[in-house]
Amino acid sequence: MHASSSVLFAIGFILSLATTLAAWRVRALTWGGAVAATIVGTLVVGFGGWASAALLFLFFVTSSMLTHWRAADKPQPEHRRGRSAAQVTASGAVATALALWGGLDASRVIATAYAAAIAASAADTWATEIGVLSSAPPRLITSGQRVSPGRSGGVTWIGTVGGGLGAALIAVAAAWWGGTPFVAGWAAGSAAMLLDSVAGATIEGHVRGIGNNAVNVLMTAAAAFGAMLLAR
Repeated sequence: MHASSSVLFAIGFILSLATTLAAWRVRALTWGGAVAATIVGTLVVGFGGWASAALLFLFFVTSSMLTHWRAADKPQPEHRRGRSAAQVTASGAVATALALWGGLDASRVIATAYAAAIAASAADTWATEIGVLSSAPPRLITSGQRVSPGRSGGVTWIGTVGGGLGAALIAVAAAWWGGTPFVAGWAAGSAAMLLDSVAGATIEGHVRGIGNNAVNVLMTAAAAFGAMLLAR
């Protein structure tokens, strides 16, 4: 490892540790979640560089803010105790792998795939955090049946719009900081959000070994693959 790479990893570790400890203090992350986020952040900075790190930071900060927005009115346990190591890993695994890939092959296609993976995670989080507060009951994406707030596969119009805005924020930032195509990042991220809802309604909890974390990994992988096709 070159000296400059070592310095980048060291800086990435310090910045990631400081950010995640602050998040742990305000209960945005559990202790395990803070450890996982520090590892993810260090690897992304070390291999992906500053543009990749900035996208991850933007996703983390905006998602944490939305998670704590009106937290008392939300049913999910992470609003009371923070996101766990498993949740952090599921949301960041594909993006981390793409950052490592980008460190070996700094191509526009890989950078776009990375941006789309982050955009998909942002879209999913924004849709959930905004949609769960909707005054109108969510409806199952596959049938239109009314379901209780927080039910996997349930969608609301305001949550869907919010998710699209979350993907757009990441795609705009990626285009500005990294020169990746906006449409590819936004379209792939938004489509993955809808795919996440379909998977939540059909296979999550119904197929052995497929829970919410597995769906999140599949969703971000689908976004990355779709963006790679669009960016070629």
